[in-house]
Amino acid sequence: MRTVSWILGLVVLVLASGASPLSAGKVKAYNGLKIDINGYRTYSWFAPKVLTKSGIVEDHPANPVLKEAFNRELMARGLHEVADNADLQIQTWVLTESTPQVEAVIIASVAVTPGDYFLIGDPIATIGRYNRSGSLYINMIDRVAKRSAWFAMVTDSLPDKALNPEQIRKKLDKAAADIFKKYPVQKK
Repeated sequence: MRTVSWILGLVVLVLASGASPLSAGKVKAYNGLKIDINGYRTYSWFAPKVLTKSGIVEDHPANPVLKEAFNRELMARGLHEVADNADLQIQTWVLTESTPQVEAVIIASVAVTPGDYFLIGDPIATIGRYNRSGSLYINMIDRVAKRSAWFAMVTDSLPDKALNPEQIRKKLDKAAADIFKKYPVQKK
């Protein structure tokens, strides 16, 4: 009887822990249709947007850090920021989310009865956690054609607690570098 409850508990634990954990730093990038990305030389910014619990924030403290990280990557590829009439308009978003993950379900009693079926008691406790992740998106829009020239996003895990400014800088620098590894124009 103890062996059956041990096996059932192990099966529940294995199934619960198989919930999809986030893979760190997964980048997806898409080129615009019939766009020659090599022809662009200048860019300008739309205000970066950060989605928080209270809504969309355009003057978030992470915005200067975000712009600095992307500016470094764009300049390394021969693009220059201008105030007006840029070839590209840069639009960015930052999103965070918490996804629940069940680790284990503790059941009050398990009994085996004749006839090969289990009688399972009621769950008395559930053990779980939240996996926190953040996504960074960049959309490079052809100003004249008014359509995306290049779009990319990266999703990475985040710690459960709030990040300090240095941690924000480190995460955004890494995310921008990861995104631009997929950019069609290499560093110059």
